[in-house]
Amino acid sequence: MLTPGTVLQNRYRIVRTLGGGGMGMVYLAHDTRLADKPCAVKELLPDPHATPEEQAQAAEQFRREAAILAHLNHPNLPNVYDHFEEEGQFYLVMDYIEGETLAERLRRSPQGLPPEEVVGWALQLCDVLEYLHNQNPPVIFRDMKPANVMVTPEGQVKLIDFGVARLFDPGKRTDTLKMGTAGYAPPEQYAGQGQTTPRSDLYALGVTLHELLTGDDPTAHPFTFTPPHQLNRAVSPALSAAVMRAVQLDPAARYPSARAFRDALEKSTHRRLRLPSVQRAGRTGTAVMPGAVAVPAPRPTTPLRIAARVGRGLLTLTLNILLALIVTAVVVGLVGTLLLSLVAQYVIANVDWGLEGLTPGTSVLTEREFNEGMAGAMEPYTLGVVREMAVDFQPPDRAVLTVSGENWGFRLSGRLGARDGAPVVIVERLNDVPLVLVGGILSGGINRGLRQAWEASPLRITQLTVEKDRLITEYR
Repeated sequence: MLTPGTVLQNRYRIVRTLGGGGMGMVYLAHDTRLADKPCAVKELLPDPHATPEEQAQAAEQFRREAAILAHLNHPNLPNVYDHFEEEGQFYLVMDYIEGETLAERLRRSPQGLPPEEVVGWALQLCDVLEYLHNQNPPVIFRDMKPANVMVTPEGQVKLIDFGVARLFDPGKRTDTLKMGTAGYAPPEQYAGQGQTTPRSDLYALGVTLHELLTGDDPTAHPFTFTPPHQLNRAVSPALSAAVMRAVQLDPAARYPSARAFRDALEKSTHRRLRLPSVQRAGRTGTAVMPGAVAVPAPRPTTPLRIAARVGRGLLTLTLNILLALIVTAVVVGLVGTLLLSLVAQYVIANVDWGLEGLTPGTSVLTEREFNEGMAGAMEPYTLGVVREMAVDFQPPDRAVLTVSGENWGFRLSGRLGARDGAPVVIVERLNDVPLVLVGGILSGGINRGLRQAWEASPLRITQLTVEKDRLITEYR
């Protein structure tokens, strides 16, 4: 081990030991050529029992780590800016990252960490894995585990220790060496069992998330996992299912990509439905809705998100009314009318309508904007059952919503209006069948929910006008 005060390359002064493992030791150092900038120096530890061939392999692996990291640039990766050999030892110099590893964080909460926090880290890890896997050739990390993930005081994760990373070779059937950490590594990562692929990293990420959510040590029972929600009641069944798919022994049964894993994690953490952001176009009062996305659990506030929130225009309010029809349409026929009414009331009342920062005025919603925007906003909540939704505005006050799936479809029509400053929806027909009593019950639930949602609204709707191909809403 290097002692404090040791200077390497006449440049890097060792301050103290940060940690290490079986293959390397990491030190905090000061770069004397850059005004004593803190940096991390990784030293390859020699194995006294290794054969000359094994020592050569370890040295080559260390050079490979330096070469891989030197060509990568991602906010969740440390920057490497030097590597060298001195007195027979190999060294790698990279950014010093303040914070702690997820293993250290888990030691303080051995029963598991808050799911919201874990998912926030997981989304970042999916991002960096997607970046690595999209390199040419793809970079396979091969050693994902809590000890190799740093968390900064700001909550940003950094993937560290590329000591066993490799470049993917599609022509190679198996990996030569057993690499990674037992319990976290998938079956194919063991020598002779197959070649590690991007799905191998997703398995290790799934194992890591399982441990963070439950505190269950995977090294005690490799390849065997209890669904997280059975070990920690704070974990939702949806999040549990997302993790369990990642840890399937068969690579083909896992997620096909880090992006797919990220999407599953985002969908598992939806709590309140947030309508798509909108922008107002010039001084005409016309609202323009871009491609809509469903927003997952809250993330750290940024100036961009603040601007988007403030810029959410009056169009959002008109979407509320039509969304009420969609919520009803998706579940109609599946539950009793009274229960459906209660469900509609609850969902609508708890929607995050985004009413903050709105000003009086007029907004216009076209059929095209509705069809494009709401399809994206509702996709996570229709569970893939609904293939298409389209609205048809019919003057003076009617809207017809067409909903279709693989082998089914129906039309739900109703009248739109305003009462006591809140929107009102009157459900009238399902296909060509009048909904008299049923429609009244459904409309009651929808409108109770809308009134509850509008209690905290700073604005009141004064008029809804249905014209051909568009809906005009006025507020004061």
